[in-house]
Amino acid sequence: MFRLIFLWIVLFSGVISTSAQSSPETLQLLDKAYKSLYENPDNALQILQNIDKNKEPEVIQQRLQLILARSYNLKGDYTTSVDQSNEKNLKHNRRESGSFYLDFALAQQYQSLRLYKQSIRISQDLVSQSSKIKSKHYSENILAQIYQLNCANFMVQKNWKKAEENLKLSNYSLKETNEGQLILIENKIYQTIIYISKNQLDKAEKITSEISETLSKTPQYIYLKAYNLDNIGRINFLRKDYKTSSENLKQALDLIEKSSFLPLKNKINEHLSKNYLALKNESLYQKFYSNYKEGNDKLDQNRKEAIRHLILLNDQYENQRLEDSESAFVKNIIVVSGICFLIVLSIFLFNFFEKKKSESIQKQIDFYAKQQEFTRKLNEKETLETPKIIEKPEPEITKKPLHISKEKENDILARLEEFEKSEKFLNREMSLAVLAGQMETNTKYLSEIINKYKEKNYNNYINELRINYIAYLLKTEPVYLSYKVSYLAEKAGFSSHSSFATVFKSVTGISPNTYIQQLAQNKK
Repeated sequence: MFRLIFLWIVLFSGVISTSAQSSPETLQLLDKAYKSLYENPDNALQILQNIDKNKEPEVIQQRLQLILARSYNLKGDYTTSVDQSNEKNLKHNRRESGSFYLDFALAQQYQSLRLYKQSIRISQDLVSQSSKIKSKHYSENILAQIYQLNCANFMVQKNWKKAEENLKLSNYSLKETNEGQLILIENKIYQTIIYISKNQLDKAEKITSEISETLSKTPQYIYLKAYNLDNIGRINFLRKDYKTSSENLKQALDLIEKSSFLPLKNKINEHLSKNYLALKNESLYQKFYSNYKEGNDKLDQNRKEAIRHLILLNDQYENQRLEDSESAFVKNIIVVSGICFLIVLSIFLFNFFEKKKSESIQKQIDFYAKQQEFTRKLNEKETLETPKIIEKPEPEITKKPLHISKEKENDILARLEEFEKSEKFLNREMSLAVLAGQMETNTKYLSEIINKYKEKNYNNYINELRINYIAYLLKTEPVYLSYKVSYLAEKAGFSSHSSFATVFKSVTGISPNTYIQQLAQNKK
């Protein structure tokens, strides 16, 4: 979404036949509101309240509505943004001015709501109207902005070739105005993101330096500065300079802390959490990840509501098209059906992958904490027992809680503590029955104690000990990093490579190969 955030700067910054009986005061307020977008969207909204749009000509009404929509979009209020960019008077006037403005606004809304295919369909249709756009003088740089819209759509699809082609066309179409200079900065930010995505970090860094120098002359544009710093932070993160990356991101966050740029703040919080996870600073990771999760949930909820609004508005919009051309009937039905399908699919996939992502990260955090505890226990032991070569653990059947005396509980817990400090759990023959025999108790008592105090059944308990032990060896003895996973599986007491890999990922949240690669990179 944040690769697309600049696309809303359309139409309202250029001169759109402003001689249509609009007062100089109104034009000054519009220009002031436009500039305020990059300082704080709330300021822009307050300025626009001083304009009575019903008394203004059509082009001024359109420009005002688009600034309003842009303001709410930057705040993450997508529902209000949808309503503003598709307000009734735009539809009322479409017969006079054509559907161009409404099409452009609709393409942008689809994009901000991640309905990229629909956005591309409309934006490419707008490009085909380039001769009409030039003759109507909608805006001095409107064609450049449409190509920019196409560029962002292709970036989301990771079609870097077409994205760069549209970016070049956008730069070629620019006029030498203040608006054109601003679009040029935005295009440079897009090019930075493309280079980062293609891992061409030196080229990306060069462009960020150019942007920083340009923005140093316009200190009020804190939004653009923060976005550029976020890209610099991403470059340093990919170079594994997590400390410098964190400094870049905190500087970006400080710039917009008192402004209402919720989507950008949320993106920076996400990048900061990844930095501190890499730095193994759990407290700061939790802080910024919590901020990101809270903001993301809020934005996601608003996005879903905006999609529902957009469906209703789209129905009205398509009905209007039917009045203009009966031949569009079949096409509109297909479009509406496709949109509904994409909406349902996008919401489902978004929730599914977000859930999986959260679960994986949480498992890694839990594993990191348990690894520290496991290391502490190993350091306390005095001697190591040689592991025997044996078979897979027996399944355990948990029954109703038993009444065990406190004295017996303490005795079993003490024996389990000693067991965890040994290497006996690596023995393939180490079953619940074998362990109970070694501890001079019965399987029912032992199973009950493990379930009650370890909060897991016997199989999960023994498997977690084995995985923690192998992870400990990989971390403390570099020679193990060169061993095959099959050897590690045998060392840990597993009967097969596949069962070891499955259990390893369920405990740590990542595969054995990924864990080994991370350790190898850190040691380098």
